[in-house]
Amino acid sequence: MDPLTRFKAIYDALNAERGWWSDASSLRFAAVAAVTCPETPEGVAKTIRGVAEELRKGARWYGELRSSIRFVVSALLVNAGDDPARFLAEVDRVRALFRERNLRRGGGYEVISVLLLRQEARLEPIPEASVARFQAIYEEMKRHHWWLTGPEDFPFCALLAGARGGPMEIGDTMEALYQALHTESLSAGDPLQTAASILALSGVEPRIAAQRFRDLVDAFRQTGVAIWQSDYDELAVLSFLDAPARDVADHVLRRREAMEALRPKPDRLVTFNLASSVAFLELAGTDPATKELIDAKALKDLQAVINAQRAAAAAAAGSS
Repeated sequence: MDPLTRFKAIYDALNAERGWWSDASSLRFAAVAAVTCPETPEGVAKTIRGVAEELRKGARWYGELRSSIRFVVSALLVNAGDDPARFLAEVDRVRALFRERNLRRGGGYEVISVLLLRQEARLEPIPEASVARFQAIYEEMKRHHWWLTGPEDFPFCALLAGARGGPMEIGDTMEALYQALHTESLSAGDPLQTAASILALSGVEPRIAAQRFRDLVDAFRQTGVAIWQSDYDELAVLSFLDAPARDVADHVLRRREAMEALRPKPDRLVTFNLASSVAFLELAGTDPATKELIDAKALKDLQAVINAQRAAAAAAAGSS
């Protein structure tokens, strides 16, 4: 079953059990993360919901896994064959290590980082050396852009902890990518730093990566699609592909039509996000390194959605 067909089947199976009060965003991102799970779509959906319930019950002292992000986390645990109770115990243990190292509290981004570091450790206890490397990469990001860097960068620091090179070398590569992208008339700021962090995983020379990124911006705009800073992370992932930009853009837009047919209908940002992820899996394949990047992005994107919802609710409560 191709990635698009499988994504839609898993999402439909998850959505069939969704209560009217529940947000569908988490189920869409969970379906992306579950594309490579070996069970039938119905079986995958049932297993994900079961693991999500275990996480909800076990997450007594931290609310992140009581939120809807637990569905995407569950999809990754199922795919990796991980045990929910052992994962929760590892979250507690590694969070204590974070506090010992005076890392900023990162809420859901900490949970995501522990998940990614645990998978890098092949489900064994995360070594303290890996936590130290994770922190060193984060500090390198702060060295270049202290005003931009925060806990929202934790997930890609966790992925980069498994990359080649020392923390300073990785930090310098990210900065070279950031400046190369900025030279292509792309707006500076948090979204550009995220794009540079993603591209640092590609191994593509900064000048080439920036040109691919710029070509994709132009290709989408030629088709009438407006590109905003919120789309930079999608374009960074698509820049891994050594393919004509217009071909990539056309492929994404065909997948976007399928995303617009989902019910309930996602907004414009989510249809582009999901279409880019599925198109990338189709064009690049679903090898572990490729899939890990998509999984990390799905987790980070959903946490951003949750944060925005919480901020909106707080603002509404304050105004009333």
